[in-house]
Amino acid sequence: MGFLARNDEVSGVVYVPGNMAASFRGRPIRSLRMRGRNDSGEENVPLDLTREPSENLREILQNVAKPHGVSNMRKLGHLNNFIKLLCSIGHREECFGFTHEEIIICLRLALLNEAKEVRAAGLRALRYLIRDTSVLQKVLGLQVDYLIARCIDIQQSNEGERTQALRLVRKIITVNAMLFPTSIANSLIAVGTDGLQERDRMVRAAIAIVCELALKNPEVVAKRGGLSTILKSVIDCQLSRINEALITTILHLLNHPRTRHYVRVDVELEQILAPFTDFHYRHNADTAEGQLKEDKEARFLSSRMAIVAAFRSWSGIINLCKAGNSGIQSLVGLLSIPNMDVRKGLLEVLYEIFRLPVPIVTEDFMEGLLSVDPARFQDTWRLSDGFVAAEAKVILPHRARSRPDLMDNYLAFVLSAFITNGLLEGLVEVVTSSDDQLAVRATILLGELLHMANTILPHSHSHHLHCLPTLINMAASFDISQEKRLRASAAVNNLKRFHEKKKKGLKPHSLYLDHIIRKSVSSHNRRESHSRSHRDIYVIKDTEEALMTNLRDSHILNHKQNLEWNWLLIATILKWPNVNLRNNKDEQMHKFVRRLLYFYKPSSKLYAGLALDHVKARQLTVVGCQFVEFLMDSDEDGQGYLEDLVRDMVSWLSSSSGLKPERCLQSNGLLTTLSQHYFLFLGTLSAHPQGVKLLEKCGLFQCLLNLCSVKNQDAVLKLAVSTLDYSRDGLARVILSKILTAATDTCRLYATKHLRVLLRAGVEFFSSWGMELLVTQLHDHSKAVSMEALDILDEACEDKANLHALIQLKPALSHLGDKGLLLLLRFLSIPKGFSYLNERGYVSKQLDKWQKEYNLKYVDLIEEQLNEALTTYRKPVDGDNYVRRSNQRLQRPNVFLPVHLYGQLVHDKTGCHLLEAQSVVPDLSYTVRSPMLDTWEGIKQLKAALWALGNIGSSNWGLNLLQEENVIPDIVALAQHCDVLSVRGTCVYVLGVISKTRQGCEVLKQFGWDAVRHSRRTLWPVTPDEVDTQLTSELSSVPSTLSLNSESTSSRHNSESESQPIRENYVFSTMCLFKEPSFYLHHKPVKDRSPFQILASTRLVRTRFLNSLSLPSKKLRSTSDPKAPSGSCTPTELKTGSIRRNRTVTEPSVYIQAHRNSCPGLSRH
Repeated sequence: MGFLARNDEVSGVVYVPGNMAASFRGRPIRSLRMRGRNDSGEENVPLDLTREPSENLREILQNVAKPHGVSNMRKLGHLNNFIKLLCSIGHREECFGFTHEEIIICLRLALLNEAKEVRAAGLRALRYLIRDTSVLQKVLGLQVDYLIARCIDIQQSNEGERTQALRLVRKIITVNAMLFPTSIANSLIAVGTDGLQERDRMVRAAIAIVCELALKNPEVVAKRGGLSTILKSVIDCQLSRINEALITTILHLLNHPRTRHYVRVDVELEQILAPFTDFHYRHNADTAEGQLKEDKEARFLSSRMAIVAAFRSWSGIINLCKAGNSGIQSLVGLLSIPNMDVRKGLLEVLYEIFRLPVPIVTEDFMEGLLSVDPARFQDTWRLSDGFVAAEAKVILPHRARSRPDLMDNYLAFVLSAFITNGLLEGLVEVVTSSDDQLAVRATILLGELLHMANTILPHSHSHHLHCLPTLINMAASFDISQEKRLRASAAVNNLKRFHEKKKKGLKPHSLYLDHIIRKSVSSHNRRESHSRSHRDIYVIKDTEEALMTNLRDSHILNHKQNLEWNWLLIATILKWPNVNLRNNKDEQMHKFVRRLLYFYKPSSKLYAGLALDHVKARQLTVVGCQFVEFLMDSDEDGQGYLEDLVRDMVSWLSSSSGLKPERCLQSNGLLTTLSQHYFLFLGTLSAHPQGVKLLEKCGLFQCLLNLCSVKNQDAVLKLAVSTLDYSRDGLARVILSKILTAATDTCRLYATKHLRVLLRAGVEFFSSWGMELLVTQLHDHSKAVSMEALDILDEACEDKANLHALIQLKPALSHLGDKGLLLLLRFLSIPKGFSYLNERGYVSKQLDKWQKEYNLKYVDLIEEQLNEALTTYRKPVDGDNYVRRSNQRLQRPNVFLPVHLYGQLVHDKTGCHLLEAQSVVPDLSYTVRSPMLDTWEGIKQLKAALWALGNIGSSNWGLNLLQEENVIPDIVALAQHCDVLSVRGTCVYVLGVISKTRQGCEVLKQFGWDAVRHSRRTLWPVTPDEVDTQLTSELSSVPSTLSLNSESTSSRHNSESESQPIRENYVFSTMCLFKEPSFYLHHKPVKDRSPFQILASTRLVRTRFLNSLSLPSKKLRSTSDPKAPSGSCTPTELKTGSIRRNRTVTEPSVYIQAHRNSCPGLSRH
């Protein structure tokens, strides 16, 4: 529809030859016009702009209005002259010499001409004439709209005329959509409804205009049946961007009470579910029988896109999850019906709703699970692309510990709604009654949702999800068919394997990232876990005889086929305790070293010539790094061998310097062979002081410095940046600094991104040197580099040490726009930074700016980030106003809460006093209590006030200000009852921000809201605070796949622990927040959907979520607590002196069905 957007053409007529229909697509409209004018035979009519405008206009109108004596081509020339005249003299009626009515009457005649070229020119002339509402009223008063409708309805071959008609229609909407005539609306809706069957090429343009009109004048569209046309088009469209735009139009109308009544939710919105819910669904009655299957798949795809888009908005969520027979109940209920096509489609819908990658089609559970492993190799991780920086962004977690991630809030609400409506029961039914391929997908989805519930749902909403009594009962029951019993048993085992994989966490795929993590001094525990290799199959016997035996068995001494050596034994020898060349002078050991040395030397082209995907590539590289360390441990005895190896590698590197591009390292196999792994050897050396001296002696650092100024060495420099060790001050940091400033744009950008890798990996003393390098990058001439550095600095400031270092550097940030301003605001969160900015008068100026404009801009910023995360929208680049869209949806993006001035000020008592002195909270509270919801400006003001109050409440100091003003009940009331549904969503996010502290959690709990209280860094799974050793023993009857994950959100019942303050290093992250979902869900008792009782406990309790936690009365004793009493449950106390250790729940081999009683120790009303 891009051709509709251009309405500013001044010169040229609009005639499009009839034979251009076949070649219309893909050709710029300007070239069409030029071609049309040349081919049309338009008569060249001179226009003298020096004459009086009234005389020119009189001549034009006379010629246009004459019924005879003037050829059509001459009329065409006069109509084009009319537009030139308008653009020359403007639109002042006094200059015309005629009234607008007179001009319109004359132009109206052009629309009745038998020549399509003249009609098109007349439409174009009217478009230029209509500039305001008064002219539009006169046009409509003279009933020109019927002639416009006639042009739209005319034969399809007249594309030029119809295009001009649609442009004129859009101009009417732009000038005053409330005056839009029903005659034109009827024509547009007719084209949109039946255009596809008639192969009308204007159908999408017509539907787009109907959508635009629906946003500005929904009444005229609704009364003419346009909303049904839009929804029908949703099911017709398989392009995600267009599908999303269509359904979002309906959701926008549902958002506001003023337009909500136009949409019949039960009838119209749920049309998008029809391909799934109606097994006999046929979109078009005349679809041939042979095309039914293909048509059905297309409708499934369209419906899936629409359902996902609906669940991406608050109006969609609230309306699809309403009380009664809601859309979500219909979808979940379908899982219990044995229709494999519908089940397959619904599983894909659920995967997409929860932002999960869909597994490959397979009957092997582990194969399916590995296909969706985030740590699996991706093409963007290649050396020629994003390399280690791209991999680390996926594998290594963001530094934010307590900063709320708004995506977690959103996903938590959606997940709660689905679980409440029986999703887990439905998945259990799919697992036990579908073929193996569907069962695998359903099992993986079940495991992912349980893991997600553990992570982002409060414990009061998730503790009962992990028992899955139905699945385990089915696995142990002989009252059902053997097939179902075996499937249930397999599912339980697969969920256990899933749990074990999640418990291990993400592991690096590449040796490069693994090398960085292992060498990170500050990540000691992780380094130990990564460096600990699998247990050798050979028992190490610390005797010389055993060593000699292994040397012989390795075949390295007497076998020339290198790849047939026993590399596992070679690795064992290299790691042999107390064995090196210094302690062992045996000639066989030296021969062993010489053989290995020759194999690994680049000049021998043995190791270096192997392909990267060779079956033994990883093992050979790991052994090579161990060989380097072995030689270093051998001191003087290994020095000669090591120096020989290093000099050979430096010689190999130097050979590329100064050569032509086609002979550089890249074309010598660096991208495809193991030669690139030599940098891992060099990186291993750079991590040791002795190795650094050797590298300097052999000229490696000088070689790399020389390569910085040589073209076409990007791959070499990326490898150097990614493997050198920067934990010590020295030449490695000099190399990094040189590449950051002197290399090509691509290399500088990669080196900047690598600083994020080092930050997340926890490289030692990053604050003392890494921050300075990042600040330098802020002034890079490449905008991509400076913005990347700014983003990394924002993440780095999550650590106070880095923030202190940044303040010390006093960077200039004003040239970086709003993002630079937000980074500068972070200074205010600590006293040193507050003093630095306050002394320069910066704080008072910013307070004024935020009150006047920045609070409103903050709403735009945060909603743009949410839109980009949830939809196909992509924000404009470099100031371009064109809205980009992408077919690629991001997999589980993060939307961390942007920095807010008030949120930073309240971290210190001085900042709170400043806000108090300026009466900020009372003013914002007034906006919340007296919202103006009639206009979008008023709604935006309300959202700005809500976000400001939420940021103020993110600290205990600020929370006290909110409590003094007593505004939290008003925010809760808006979240429950606001008529504008998007405001409810904003309130949910804001309450999540308020619950960032323990005090905030307790305050909100008084109003029936509950929050997650564990840090984002808490290892999975975790045990809630009030679940003591005895409870752990009782719950040990549950397979570990389904064990407790999230820390409890219930109040602590021990008065001592309640009175203890929050320690600085114990952060309660607001990753989700819940309320009894009466404001969007009213639950009725759900009837059993299958012959067996399924997870009855998964229903949300109406009385503020939980009154008690049911536990088995007959308890299994855990080996960790053999004498645990069986009559009570005592909450564990939070010790202030040390961080509580997370205890995982162990699993028994057999599940024992037990009676369930209430545990009074955990009951709280």
